[in-house]
Amino acid sequence: ILIVDDKESNIEILEGLLEEMGCMNFKSTTNSLRAISLFKSFQPDLLLLDIMMPNLSGFEIMEELKTVIPSTTYLPILVLTADISNGTKIKALSAGAKDFISKPFDLYEVSLRIRNLLETRFLHQQIETQNKLLETKVKERTFEVEKAYFELEKANLELKVLDHAKLSFLSLISHEIRTPLNGILGFTDILKDEVKSPKLLNYLQDLEASANRLERFSYQALLITELSTQVRKISSDELSLNKLFSQSGVLLEEKIKSKNLKVVLLNDQLIPSIFGEEKLIQLCFNYLIDNAITYSVPDKEVLVKITSDGSHTFCEFIDQGPGFSALNLENLYKVFALADEHIDSRTGLSLVLIKLIMDAHKGQVTITNNDKKGATVRLTFINRK
Repeated sequence: ILIVDDKESNIEILEGLLEEMGCMNFKSTTNSLRAISLFKSFQPDLLLLDIMMPNLSGFEIMEELKTVIPSTTYLPILVLTADISNGTKIKALSAGAKDFISKPFDLYEVSLRIRNLLETRFLHQQIETQNKLLETKVKERTFEVEKAYFELEKANLELKVLDHAKLSFLSLISHEIRTPLNGILGFTDILKDEVKSPKLLNYLQDLEASANRLERFSYQALLITELSTQVRKISSDELSLNKLFSQSGVLLEEKIKSKNLKVVLLNDQLIPSIFGEEKLIQLCFNYLIDNAITYSVPDKEVLVKITSDGSHTFCEFIDQGPGFSALNLENLYKVFALADEHIDSRTGLSLVLIKLIMDAHKGQVTITNNDKKGATVRLTFINRK
């Protein structure tokens, strides 16, 4: 506590009171010119300040203290004055005073006002301390979040680089494969006409099947690259779903017969046309019906169910095969994901390609296992209004 009063007798009275209150850390001066320097060096929690003094008045000292005391700091000034007029009070409050003590002193009143101001001062200090701790914690947490965000961005960038590398690899492979494949398939056709040995013909058929499979892979890989990088521009043709189904049936007729299957179209209502690139949507139908045939039990049915709710058109491909394993369901649309079985399993490039085709058409593909047996693949198209 700092006492500034030009009357030595007043200072002695106040110092005696402070000692009785147990306040031992105080200083005082009767020279108002020393008030500011003493305040800076002592840094009190409470200032007891006389108003009417020679050299510098209490008002002038309070004005100078405004440049010393931070605006966010609560430092109480208790004004000592014999003038308790409203004008003096208003002027003192405007200058920074928090309370008044009238002369001559009522020591009990003085002690109560001092205790109240000190308690308020300490509460403000506690709040400042808590705010500083909170600010520190916020900075630490912000740093952690920024660090995590930076690491996430770095990881995302690495993933993008890796994805780009994968797609570039697929594109390179597909381009490099297609050229020699054309030569292999062309000469295979020529040799089939020339070779008479049944054994050699079987070899040629195996060679042709392998080449066709490799050609299919290269085409899928190139298409995946184009769709993933959005290089390919998607046309918007009006398409009949019944026509797409019929064309897939013609393409897969021999495979359907070989397994003695029935591929049934369930379409009991007027279905609107969909809009998209015919070649790509036809590819989806071909792959999904082919898949359903491959994994269905012989002598069963493969169902293609087409429905609409007005806003969307749904195409469901339902087989009666073994369904998808849990691991396969987790990795359906990953180009390089590991599946349960060989690459010929249901998690090949076909589903990846179908997902990309549907994304390009603003549609959806969902895959679920049926309750009893088999799986259902649903394509969802948005209808035009």
